[in-house]
Amino acid sequence: MLARTRRELASLLTDELAPLRKLSMAIMADPAMALRVMQRANAVPHRHFSAEIVMLEDAAHMLGTQALLRLESEASIAEEVLDAERLASYRRSAGRAVLAGLLAQDWAELDRDRFPSEVSLAALLNNLGELFLLAHGDARINRYLELVESSHVLPHEAEYVSLGESLEELGHVLAVRWKLPEMVREAMRARNARYLRTLCVMLATQIARDAFSAWRHPMRMSDLRLAAELLNLDLPSLIQRINRVLGAFNPTAARYGLGSLALLPLERDGRLSATTHEPGTPSFCLAPREDDYLACLAALSDRSLPDRESVFATLLRGLHRGLGLNRAVFAVYCPRRRTLSAEFLVGTDFEPTFNRFSLSLDAGGLFGELLEAPSALWLNEETQADLLPRIPEAIVELIGDTRFFVMSMWVKGRPVGLVYADRRSASCRLDARSYASFLRLVRQAGLRLEGLEPE
Repeated sequence: MLARTRRELASLLTDELAPLRKLSMAIMADPAMALRVMQRANAVPHRHFSAEIVMLEDAAHMLGTQALLRLESEASIAEEVLDAERLASYRRSAGRAVLAGLLAQDWAELDRDRFPSEVSLAALLNNLGELFLLAHGDARINRYLELVESSHVLPHEAEYVSLGESLEELGHVLAVRWKLPEMVREAMRARNARYLRTLCVMLATQIARDAFSAWRHPMRMSDLRLAAELLNLDLPSLIQRINRVLGAFNPTAARYGLGSLALLPLERDGRLSATTHEPGTPSFCLAPREDDYLACLAALSDRSLPDRESVFATLLRGLHRGLGLNRAVFAVYCPRRRTLSAEFLVGTDFEPTFNRFSLSLDAGGLFGELLEAPSALWLNEETQADLLPRIPEAIVELIGDTRFFVMSMWVKGRPVGLVYADRRSASCRLDARSYASFLRLVRQAGLRLEGLEPE
């Protein structure tokens, strides 16, 4: 925890008249202390709470003053255990998490959510994996932060080249192990962008990232538009709300080693005055890793995978890490509703619009045709003129780059969905060898799914 948090909590906990709300807000100002409080509260049986505790107010009330004092006194102080470089990065990451929590709280209250504090806590702890590596001194995190904050590389691509693991997955594993609330855990899953409460958490995390980039991040306009859609606001109204939250955050920025964050400027007619930054040419393309690909292929072939989720996790790992494909998605087919919906995804952590993919086959065009028989295609420069007009315009806009691999997956004679993969940018080209490997991996996953079906 931060030294200032210890001083503030020590003062509040000795004041018997301090309001519980004020106490919980002091805890919310420090992700590490919030984590400890929630972890301890959900680990202790209590006759007054039959379900898990999901809000800091309830956790603080259940633990009581003496338990909170012990937690505060036992906690390591960041300023004492981290060197100067790690401390600066840790404080900055903590400040970004706090801003995300404040944004999520404001938006949940606007949306008349029953438990805004639950949504706020999930946003506060959404970058748990990043904070964990910073606190524990993993040297790789410095390169990751440099790529994300200075070069505006998308987080999962920065993970690919600097960490070798997913911060989203690390955060989720820790949240499960530490028995954090379901909302905290599920907001770390990209596929849950389809649900409005978890989407609120994801967007608050991204808008906080955009604010920390001084509104220069190339994804900021898509983030703002989706947040406006989520909250049923026009852009000027959304920006005014964001600026009010920033105004509340800035007086506390110094505790995180920050100066005041810039507000989003507006012209008199309510339009954004800053130049729109759109995603440009990526800094690098993801390199295939044959050992990862072969390991995933072997796992899908040897009947060691016990369930459907592990099959798709292995398939998408093989496509993403094995073949270096930036985005890979399995969209499940619902025959009753005749829809395709994103279910398993990799490489799309910070693209909630993509993660909310849903398509009615009544207007499915080319994707609907692929479900009529086992089939696959590679949309490239040679096939684009013929195939592109058969793809719904909304899907073309969603995908962005119109070069991809896609294959229908069938199990025991019936379609179960589509597997889609791309390299996001036209400057990172797909090739025939990757296409052949894509087909082989998807076919093997289909065979493994058949093996899991009862006879």
